[in-house]
This record gives sequence, C-alpha cells and structure tokens, in this order.
Amino acid sequence: MSVMRGTLRAVKGRERYWEIAVDAGRDPINGKRRRVVRGVHGGKRDAERALNQLVIDVSSGRASSSTATVADLLDRWLDNVGSSLSPRTLQGYRRVADQRLIPALGATRLSKLNAAHLDRLYRSLSTEGLAPASVRAVHAVLSSALNQAVRWGWIGENVADRATPPPARRARLDPPDPATVIALIEVAKRSRFPELGLFFHVAAVTGARRGELVALRWSSVDFDHLQVLIDRAIVQVGRRVIEKDTKTHQARRLAVDAATAHLLAEHRGAVDLRARIARAELGDDAFVFSDEPDGSVPWKPDRVTTAFGRFCRQEGVTGVRFHDLRHFAATRLLSSGVDVRTVSGRLGHATASTTLGVYAHFLQSADQAAAEVLGGLLRQPTLPEAGPHPEVRASR
Repeated sequence: MSVMRGTLRAVKGRERYWEIAVDAGRDPINGKRRRVVRGVHGGKRDAERALNQLVIDVSSGRASSSTATVADLLDRWLDNVGSSLSPRTLQGYRRVADQRLIPALGATRLSKLNAAHLDRLYRSLSTEGLAPASVRAVHAVLSSALNQAVRWGWIGENVADRATPPPARRARLDPPDPATVIALIEVAKRSRFPELGLFFHVAAVTGARRGELVALRWSSVDFDHLQVLIDRAIVQVGRRVIEKDTKTHQARRLAVDAATAHLLAEHRGAVDLRARIARAELGDDAFVFSDEPDGSVPWKPDRVTTAFGRFCRQEGVTGVRFHDLRHFAATRLLSSGVDVRTVSGRLGHATASTTLGVYAHFLQSADQAAAEVLGGLLRQPTLPEAGPHPEVRASR
C-alpha cells in the first residue's frame, strides 16, 4: 500500500509564502491525475504542519480537486444500484433525482457541497407544498448516494448526516369499516368484471399487497389445507409488467377461512370452463387473476387500483384507497386481540417492530384490556367490618 506524500516549496518573490501540494490520484469522472494545491503564509515549520494536515485531509476525502458533481454521482450511483433494486423502486429514485435533486444541486461539485445546501433545498421543497414525508424521501435518496461516494473515496464524509430534513410525521390511519368494505366488494361483483369482487375480498381477508395478489398462481392455492402461498409480486413500470420476489424477499403461507376458499374454488371452476370453451389449457402455474383463457398473463396492478377508485366514487365513498384494505385487515386483527407477531407475519413485514410502528394506535384498546386484567388480579372482595379475632373473644 503506497503512502500518500506531499510536496513543499517556497514561492520565489514572496517572503514567507509556501506552496504545498498533494497527489490525490485520478479524477473519478475524467480519469486525469489530481493535485490538491494550497498556499501557506508563515515559516517553514508552519508550512510543514499545513502540509501534514493536507495529506490527512486528502487521504480522508475532506480535500479534493475532483470535478465530480452531484449529478455525476447520482447518475453513477443509480447505474450501480439498479440491479439490486426493484424496477419500481429504481424508477422512483430516478424520478427524485431528475425532478428534485439535479435541477437544484446537480451542478454543485461534491467537494463544495455542504449541509447548508441541503437544508436550503429542503426548505424550498417544503415551501412549494411538498409533504414532509416526500421531502424526507428526497433526503434519503441523496444520503444513500453520498454514502456510496464515501465508500468510493470520492468524498470523506456524508454531509447529509449534518442536514436537517423535516421530522417524520406518520399520518393517522383511518381504515374503512366492515360495512364499507362489504359494500365495495358487492358493487364490484355486480360490475362487468365480477372477479374484481373476489380480488377485493381476498385482499381484505389476507392483508396481502396488491402486487402479491395479482402474482398469485393456482399452484399457490392449497384447498386441502386452506392456505395460499405468497412468494412473488408483480410490479408495473410504465407499460411493463415485471414479476419479482416479495418486498422482503421472503415467502409466507397465509391461512384463509372456508368461505374464502369456497369462493376461490368457484372462481377456479369458472376459469376452467372459460379455458375449455377457448380450447386452451389452464395449468397449475396459471395466474389466479387473468383475462387470458390460459391464465398466462396476470392483471396489471394499476388496473386494480383504478377499478377500486371507480367503485368508491360509485358508492360515494371518499378517502379510501385500495391499500386501505391492507390496513383494514391489520387493524381488525389487532383490535380483536391477535398478537402482533402473527399480524406481522400475515402482512409480510420484515419485523414485528414495523407492524408496531404503523399500527401502534390500534393497540391502545388491547393495552387497556391488559390493564384491566392485571388490575383485576389485585382487586380483593370487600371484607366484613373487622371485629375481635375469634381466639381473642374466647380468651376473655
């Protein structure tokens, strides 16, 4: 491993003025050799101390002559992480970079970027009306890119660590009540596409994500044990439909009630009939929700969301999204006393703490019931008015 060295020379014609320089390797953008040069006033010992400090700053990345800008970093970082992200997540990151970060900070050199630049951007976005959660998403994308720049040696520290994005404020959940969910399922069953009613029903009883449900195949439905296997998801990026792992990259088996299994069995009979009429073969690997006779193409996730919104407007239901069926399942289970770990497993959360963070408010009723149980253990029946102990009376 080579040791980074600097050079020191007195500048002719200028008394007690020195030039110090350190070779900083090649520029990550243009590949040219870089030298960080500074001028120092004072004696030779002062210049030597400044040179030693410059060597430390260059080796740690705090001093740099790189031409790399924020835009250069974002482009290189997105290309680097693209293969490890879901297409939809990558699309979201690129949108944040193109619409928020590059217009505001793209031309800024990484060596000049500081926390004040970031805080100014966050204030500007908030003034434009961007929600705190959206501003924090911008911060998260930039912070991740800067972390990668530190690992690559482009910079010495992540200035986003010293920035101050707006505090996270989790919105209070207001899931639909059972009557609303039933009404939406029924209106969907009466529509031109009654299979949507079954889709909404399965979403409400499993709490599975939209993409997980459209990826459901008949091979994943176990009628004997009343279970469905959630192991894949469909994401939609523009017009493209991509099948991938679940959000947590883990499969899970969800129990379903007998009535839901019966509805799925009826649906299987209907699609079997449709396949026979079309002289198509419906294999076990066919998608449960598909418009094709052979079940080879799944529904697009956006189609489900659009249809749900249409039925809400038809029924005069406001403030309810398709994703709220997932919240409906979670909150009803928690309010009924189902333990958090079980609910977390059904939802496919990475940890139970995620479930607690999202649905903490709905645990209050269960917490009050727990308090009553413990308090009841310590409550004693009212005793009769105390009098002399029997032995005391007998001794008199």
